[in-house]
Amino acid sequence: MYDVIAMWRHTKMVVLVALTAAAYVAVLMPFKIVTIIPGFTEIRPGVAIPIVCGMLFGPAAAWGAAFGNLIGDVFGGMLGPGSLFGMIGNFLLAYVPYRMWRALRGDRAADGMPAGLGWFALCSIMGGFACAVTIGFGVGALNLVPIPVLTPTIAGNNAVFGTIVAAILLPLLYPRAKQWGLVYSDIMDAADYRGGPAGWPGLVLAVVGSVVGVLLAIDYIPAAAGKAGAPYINVLPSSASLVYASGVCFALILIGVLLMSPLGRSFGLTRAWDHEDKTDAPAEADQEGKE
Repeated sequence: MYDVIAMWRHTKMVVLVALTAAAYVAVLMPFKIVTIIPGFTEIRPGVAIPIVCGMLFGPAAAWGAAFGNLIGDVFGGMLGPGSLFGMIGNFLLAYVPYRMWRALRGDRAADGMPAGLGWFALCSIMGGFACAVTIGFGVGALNLVPIPVLTPTIAGNNAVFGTIVAAILLPLLYPRAKQWGLVYSDIMDAADYRGGPAGWPGLVLAVVGSVVGVLLAIDYIPAAAGKAGAPYINVLPSSASLVYASGVCFALILIGVLLMSPLGRSFGLTRAWDHEDKTDAPAEADQEGKE
């Protein structure tokens, strides 16, 4: 994930981290009082912010979503051991759609236009599922909330609010971000964000881990409720097999993300559709001037 490190060299990207975090916190805080699972999650229309910002700002949005969620937990009274997985999950909520879009569409801009709406919805939903599997696994492994309760709740919220609201916001924000030079491809060098060595296999692994992780949690609900003879929300802790399976799905997501991500300039790994490294342009222009 070379891009999440390389972005810190660019002042604009650092500013976009703060901007994303501030916007995320501002939208999250009013809904902290509308809890679904007290102390762990609430109704979150604000999940559209990481997705939209991820398409626009790339890795800066991933860092901003992670920090924004942590700040929201602090001021919302939800800070605890599960906050670490909340940070990782929200990081993936922005990072997975951005990397999936690049694997699927290359340099084609994620501008929210109807032609790319289907691809955008796929990337958005998978990002929401990856976030849900990550948080569900972490919190479930800590025996704080059962995975069958938390994972489907977060996945449903992310899929509905994230996709619909983000699809409305992206076409409104993209032209302005592009005009102001805030899109990640206008700031970072191409070598810093181009696709990884195995984009398609990575995409498949990330999708499989996200979808299977959510389906396993949903499938466990009736079985757990039947065995306990009580509503599934009272089934604590999650079975060891479900925690293990969710952990495997989480690992698949991480491996998939790594394969979709750039490994760095020294490897010289490029994609057919990626444009030339913008850092070479000034040097070439200077050389022509000297001649």
